[in-house]
Amino acid sequence: MDVRQVMGAVLTFSMFMMLGNMIKRDHFEGDVLLDIPATAKAEQDFKKPISNADQDYMKTMRHSLFELSKGLRKSDAQPLKLCWNNTSLPKGNENSKGFVTFSLTDGPEYHISQIANAVLVAKHLDATLVLPEIVGSKGEKRGFEEIYDMEKFLTVMNGVIRVQRHKTPGTSTKKLVSVKVPYNANRNYIMTNIKPLFQKTQNVRVVTYFPSSTMGQGKVDKDMDPHSCWATFEALRLKPELQAMVDSLAERLRNHGQNGQFAAIDYKGALLGKGICQSNANKERKNCYNPVEIAQFLQRIGYPLNATIYMTQSKADRSIGAVKDLYHNTLTKEDITNEDEKGKLLNSELEQDIIDFHLCSISDIFMPAKSGLFYANVVGNRIATGKIDILVPAQITSDLAQNHVSSYISKRSHPAYACFC
Repeated sequence: MDVRQVMGAVLTFSMFMMLGNMIKRDHFEGDVLLDIPATAKAEQDFKKPISNADQDYMKTMRHSLFELSKGLRKSDAQPLKLCWNNTSLPKGNENSKGFVTFSLTDGPEYHISQIANAVLVAKHLDATLVLPEIVGSKGEKRGFEEIYDMEKFLTVMNGVIRVQRHKTPGTSTKKLVSVKVPYNANRNYIMTNIKPLFQKTQNVRVVTYFPSSTMGQGKVDKDMDPHSCWATFEALRLKPELQAMVDSLAERLRNHGQNGQFAAIDYKGALLGKGICQSNANKERKNCYNPVEIAQFLQRIGYPLNATIYMTQSKADRSIGAVKDLYHNTLTKEDITNEDEKGKLLNSELEQDIIDFHLCSISDIFMPAKSGLFYANVVGNRIATGKIDILVPAQITSDLAQNHVSSYISKRSHPAYACFC
């Protein structure tokens, strides 16, 4: 391994540890967000007609989001290249010592971390990775090949680790043992905690979890992180038919507006209504924003009123009225899908989550309404493709869009940066 690989592995390890810690925090990392609770009066005030002076102000703002976007693209908006390729990655053992199985659960933001973890375990145990079924948050099941490009995955991982398409009756004659593995466990952890069980059964099932504290113990494994990067950014792709649908929906959004661009806002009222949205007034931080606050934020930074906005809320109901009343080109899945697609997509939460995740990843601008794994892994995808126009809503007084750029980008603190050279 050359110096570049060693440094890349060290950086990746430390930054993935940061990601695990940032995921569990209750605020947007690095952004100073004032807690101004939305009230009925605030919503009423917001819906008042905009004065001519305010309209003129918004038209003449020098730092609109689109102006910021163009400035960023001049120097930074180029797809990045992974620091490793199929020939430079450490190769796997041709003789399998057993099998590693796992499941892909919940939404696509979890799939990325789950599959990277399973690849690492299989790599260090010299085991065969068995591709899993996918289980949605409501228990709906899909085969791996129904969502992801199986042939692509097999081709990209060829020679790196052994991969088996499906679990077969002959996969192992010994009892399957499930093991909870912290996200991005290093080689030392795997060899100490998982290998003894694997040696007894040659058949382990990896259940990924996100620890409340980072796994900063032991020596950095210089062979682990390249494989994590490779699995995340090179091997896992949507199946062609599903990718074509995402591309088609994105094209409809771009054709809807006047400038061929669209912004994506990840907002799901059902999640925020379950008490997930919390704030810490003493620290002046919030971990999520409601539609009134989002609309006020967009208005303050001079976001064009005729802009096309995609919101991940399934339907354009009253919950997103504050945004839609001001930005009339605010659309949801219900607005951009035809009748045939509605019957297939809107009855499947898993497919909806897949579409939301990938539309947010390829939109011209992305704005998260709440912190969490969805936000973090969408940003990772966007960094990989050079789409770094990401703004975090806030109640701070600045009306300059560049003061609201995600700290993942402004501070280059996202672990994805360590995967690319």
